[in-house]
Amino acid sequence: MDAAERARIYGAFADATRRWVSVMDTKAGFLFAVNGALLTFMWIGARLGDVVPAARWLAIGASIGSLLALLAALWIIVPRPSVGRRVAAARAYRPVSFYGYVADEYAESDFERFERDLGRFDEADFAREALEEHFTVSRIVRAKAAWVAVSGGLTLTSMALAGTALLVKTLVA
Repeated sequence: MDAAERARIYGAFADATRRWVSVMDTKAGFLFAVNGALLTFMWIGARLGDVVPAARWLAIGASIGSLLALLAALWIIVPRPSVGRRVAAARAYRPVSFYGYVADEYAESDFERFERDLGRFDEADFAREALEEHFTVSRIVRAKAAWVAVSGGLTLTSMALAGTALLVKTLVA
């Protein structure tokens, strides 16, 4: 397999992992919206602050879980620091496909230097760049997926507590 073919394959890997970043960010947005709606419903719609203490404590527990789920969802979509330099073989790796590296390394007036530096890349360098992007973004996706799971678990717990609080409110009323 030649370098150009490897670059296309590695680029496809990188595209797939970038799509997973979007999927995780979308899930985080959904969980954020669900928890916002749950909090609004509990305290404004169902008025769980005006009920027997057992239901109120369940609602408070649901609110704490929901707030933690909101924070976890926000953590997923907060931008991460730029990718640091990696060492590939005997030379320093230059992650030119990562915006943070480009913005840190090249001043706004350095486009010509950036273009010149990329002009020195051969097919093998571009293939390595695409593979490095896939490698790095895979770790970002894994971290985002873990926080989506945390936010999802907290959301389910909060919904269960809120449902129980509503049940207690209904049975006592």
